[in-house]
Amino acid sequence: MQTQSDKPKKGRPKKIVTTQTFNEVARHDWNSEIDVCEFIGSLIKMTGAANVLEIGVFEGETSIKMINALPYGGKYTGIDINNYLKYDLNSFGAEVEFIEGESIKVMQSMKPKQFDFIFVDGDHSWANILPEFKEVERMIKPGGIIAYHDTIHLPDPKKLMQYAAYYKYNVITLNTSGGRGLSLIQKP
Repeated sequence: MQTQSDKPKKGRPKKIVTTQTFNEVARHDWNSEIDVCEFIGSLIKMTGAANVLEIGVFEGETSIKMINALPYGGKYTGIDINNYLKYDLNSFGAEVEFIEGESIKVMQSMKPKQFDFIFVDGDHSWANILPEFKEVERMIKPGGIIAYHDTIHLPDPKKLMQYAAYYKYNVITLNTSGGRGLSLIQKP
């Protein structure tokens, strides 16, 4: 695992890390729509979430909104398989930890039930998203909110929302400006 402080350069890495389920070349349209970024920040403020996790950081656009929404003493943790960051996230005021690695493996090494809010926008393949969800379930505090991006236009995240609803999660799916969808889930 590498943290942001281990990686002095910003932007696209020279070598792209891939996995069995993730082998795409990065492209600009991976960024969340601006309304999603703003909404995620608002949710963090409205719920008073103080310890947040982002899976699939990409260039850090949503990360900045999440960090800026945290209360004094809050902590942001971001996980991505590559370091595409365009910004120094440590310059935005909260405690920040960026971990470069595969989300499932990283979360397996973390203390459970520590996050108030988790935003997931990483590898959307079913082979990854279901086992990743199992780790996300382990990481979220009771009553915490989990947000998933791309739950309208991609079949596997959409299927995951059906799976969560079947297992008695409250699921709300909102349309986004790009038609990609944002779902909020919470265990009652």
